[in-house]
Amino acid sequence: MELFRKSGRSLRLAARAAGAASLVIPALPAFALGGAQSQPAPGLQPHVVMVLSREVLSREGTRHGACTGTVIGRDVVLTAAHCVAGKKQVVVAYAENGSHVLQRVISRAIHPGFSGRARVSLDLALIRLESPLPARFAPLPFDRGEVEHRVGATHLIAGYGMQRESDEASAGTLRSATVSVLPRLFPRYLRIGTSPSADLSDFAICTGDSGGPVLAAGFGGKVIVGVVYGRESFGDARSCGTIGQAVRLAPQAGWIEQNLARWSGEARPRPTR
Repeated sequence: MELFRKSGRSLRLAARAAGAASLVIPALPAFALGGAQSQPAPGLQPHVVMVLSREVLSREGTRHGACTGTVIGRDVVLTAAHCVAGKKQVVVAYAENGSHVLQRVISRAIHPGFSGRARVSLDLALIRLESPLPARFAPLPFDRGEVEHRVGATHLIAGYGMQRESDEASAGTLRSATVSVLPRLFPRYLRIGTSPSADLSDFAICTGDSGGPVLAAGFGGKVIVGVVYGRESFGDARSCGTIGQAVRLAPQAGWIEQNLARWSGEARPRPTR
C-alpha cells in the first residue's frame, strides 16, 4: 500500500489495493473530542486541521503523534510544540471530496520556553506549509490581551482527539465542546473543563486533541485565547482526562507576531525529504 503520493503541491492519500481509489477517514487519526457534552463542529472546519508526524504516516494502524492545529495564516498553523518538535516529517491533513489531502510542512518555530522534559512549559509551535491552504480556509485571529482572563469564563474548544478512553477506532469528525476556565488561575496557562467533578462520559479531552484551539465564546467563538497541550490525570484512564491544560496566547502574542513577520519576509525554503 502506498501511503501518500504527490498531487500538485499537496499530498493525497492513495491505495494500490484492488478496487480502492483512496483511503478514507478511518485511515486517518480523525478522532473526536469525547463525552456527552461534545458535538460535531462543521463550522470550525475552515479553521482547524489535523497535524500528523512521519511516525503516524509510516506505521499503518497507529495513531500516536496525531494532533490538532488552527489556521492563523494562509500557510501557517498554530499547534502544540510537542506535536512537531523532533519529528522527521510533519504534514497537515484535511478532508476534501471524500478523502484527505496532506500538505507538507517546510518550517517550524518552537517556542523557546518549551521543554519536552518538563510537565509544564510553553508548549507552542508554529508550522509553515509548502503552499497556501485552499481558499475555503479562513485564518483566525489570536488574543493579544483583549479577552478577559478569569475563572468561570466560557470558551469553546475543538479537536480531533479520541472520543472514548483507549478507543482508537472512535474516529469521526472534528468536534467541539463548551468549557469554563477552572480554578486555579495562572498568568500563562488555562485549566479548562465542564466541571471539576465531571466524568469521562460527560466530557473528555483525549489523545489527539493536543494543539487544538481554545476559542473565546464572547467573540463569536472566533478568537484563539489558548492552545491545548495536555490533560490532568483521571483515575486509571491513560488516553483521556476531564480537565484540559492550555497555554494562554495573550502573553505569547509578541512571539507569534515576530515569527509571522519573519516568515512573511523570507523566501519559501525547499522541503527536506
